[in-house]
Amino acid sequence: MDDMNTVLQEEAEIFEAQAKGSPFTWWNNQEDNPISKKIDHSLINQAWANSFPDSFAEYLEPDQSDPAPCLFRTPSVRSRIRKPFKFYHHIIDNPEFLVTVGNAWHPESIVGIAQFKLMRSMKCLKKDLRGLNKRHYSGISERVKQQGAKVEVLQRALLTSPDRATDVEEHRERDTLNKLFTAEQKFYRQRSRVRWADVGDRNTTFYHKTVNQRVTQNHIHYLRDEDNNFFGTTSAIKEHSAAYFQ
Repeated sequence: MDDMNTVLQEEAEIFEAQAKGSPFTWWNNQEDNPISKKIDHSLINQAWANSFPDSFAEYLEPDQSDPAPCLFRTPSVRSRIRKPFKFYHHIIDNPEFLVTVGNAWHPESIVGIAQFKLMRSMKCLKKDLRGLNKRHYSGISERVKQQGAKVEVLQRALLTSPDRATDVEEHRERDTLNKLFTAEQKFYRQRSRVRWADVGDRNTTFYHKTVNQRVTQNHIHYLRDEDNNFFGTTSAIKEHSAAYFQ
């Protein structure tokens, strides 16, 4: 089974879509020894995941069919909601990181109990760290691409007509490129939650695919309650989830 998964993901570059409905897709229709199994799988490739990021496979009741029919659903794009703050490891390497933290962290200037001071300080710090990440790392893969093109131009010039000024500039820009490479790798490694690979491998394509697969498979498309009521919009899902814990 592991070999099959390897072939599907690495050779054919397809993976299983998020599935809803019954966890099993077939039963043997025997009264004495009924057995249910999942023998059907819904597979997609990266092009499908990119085109329909909110799609999912729903396995329906068999009715007169033997295996359960599978219906792919592609809900309309929901309005984006503000995502919670996430601390990315790569910003620690930025020379502005400690300065940013030092400028934003002043709990002594906040009036209140220790817990309130901590929460307020963290809230102030989140804003500045978001700004730091946006200034230096937003669209990280595109930044790597553009910086790489800049280095290629300088290296081409050095091969054609070398001079000291161009050599100094090439070293400086290449150092910037290496830092962006490392930041990009850390970003995708953290997003993909892959722990066994080294940052130095720079297998960014692999990490990027893993991130997309996680997003596709972990997205909550709808909820049903014990009365089989359907909650399919973002607002309905939020309200039902909040009500569950009240």
